[in-house]
Amino acid sequence: MSESTDVTDLLDALAKVLLRCFALGFLLLLIWFGVFVLAGDVIHNLHGKMFGLSPHELNLDLDSGLIKLPMPALCVRFPQENNPLIFDWKGEEIPIRCILMGDMNQGKGISILIDVGEVMGDGSELGVPIYTYRNFRRESGLTVEAAIRELGPNTMADLGVQIPDPLVMDCIRLCCSLCLLENDPSIISPDVLSKDRDRFEKTSDEKYVDKAHRRGKVGWDVGRQVEVMPHYRRPHLQFAWTGTGRAVPKIVPRRRSIVHRSAVEKVPSGFDA
Repeated sequence: MSESTDVTDLLDALAKVLLRCFALGFLLLLIWFGVFVLAGDVIHNLHGKMFGLSPHELNLDLDSGLIKLPMPALCVRFPQENNPLIFDWKGEEIPIRCILMGDMNQGKGISILIDVGEVMGDGSELGVPIYTYRNFRRESGLTVEAAIRELGPNTMADLGVQIPDPLVMDCIRLCCSLCLLENDPSIISPDVLSKDRDRFEKTSDEKYVDKAHRRGKVGWDVGRQVEVMPHYRRPHLQFAWTGTGRAVPKIVPRRRSIVHRSAVEKVPSGFDA
């Protein structure tokens, strides 16, 4: 009886270890895919010389017909701080603020508009936003890279701020990657009201998503289900916006805390020494 219990405990522990190895391996694949999409030219310059690989051998030949928006229109916003999508324009660093995507030609393509905050007008009246846009073609048998190569330069590239073509192509690849991840609930999941989050994670009931939409909260959580390591955050001073409308900047103390406290409950325990 004791041997049977020991074997069962050993198999349970081994199963948990292998499950974590699988999750970590999958996460590493996603990280590598993101690096490949955003820095494909750098990877080719490095590995192409080492192994004699052509760009075609490094590109991901995904069928462009697989790229589908989760809804008719979608906006991807980027943070103001630590924004990785920044380029130089006449000595000034310009960040890409957001990317707008929408279906076109009855789902045969995706219109992609890149916003850097540029507007047309002298400021005395409501300015008209200026976007850098590309129309991405979706067609079975046409690879993503082939669809990107056929885009060509923007017909209005000479007007206003000019985003470098390699950065534009990276933005399109990023959009394609997000569309591919949309159907994986372990990576991207609908956001709900904070008080309903625990119940939604346990039941996956869409009524909590509908409730959040009725309250005006429409969004997604990216990577919430990816396993994280709980850790201790030391007390420190931080910059925060306070007051009515959070309009007053102040340096305030922040208490010590356990980050990802809920993950502590998932740590395997109860094994005999």
